[in-house]
Amino acid sequence: MQVKNKRILALLIDLLIIGLCSSVVTGFFMVEGKLAQLEQFNHTITIRWSFSFLFYLVYFFAFDIFGNSVTLGKKALGILTLSEKNEDISFKFRMYRTILKTLSILFWPISAMVYLLSGKTLQDTLCRTRTTERQEAPTIF
Repeated sequence: MQVKNKRILALLIDLLIIGLCSSVVTGFFMVEGKLAQLEQFNHTITIRWSFSFLFYLVYFFAFDIFGNSVTLGKKALGILTLSEKNEDISFKFRMYRTILKTLSILFWPISAMVYLLSGKTLQDTLCRTRTTERQEAPTIF
């Protein structure tokens, strides 16, 4: 399977994990709150914050920043993110990548189209990174 396809599948695995965990938590606790309520043209618009988005932030910040940009989905599919020079990504760029990833999910239709057409995400382009297959070190018997 191509790395591009593995990356999409890894994201789906990560989103499934996030969805399951946030569903369990919100099933036990009422953790969504109202941020604002507006009246426009005889309609009420309510803006709420969601625990699912908060869990999304915690998940990706934890794995991307402290797990060297390898989420559970990437680990399951044997892919990892490196700099364009094939080096580990610095802590500073892992933070930038995660912030850009969070912003890109807010505009996911545009982000998805750009990725499908170019093969690179916004965070890859701006942070000069790439996702590749994990090269396992040969074992000596």
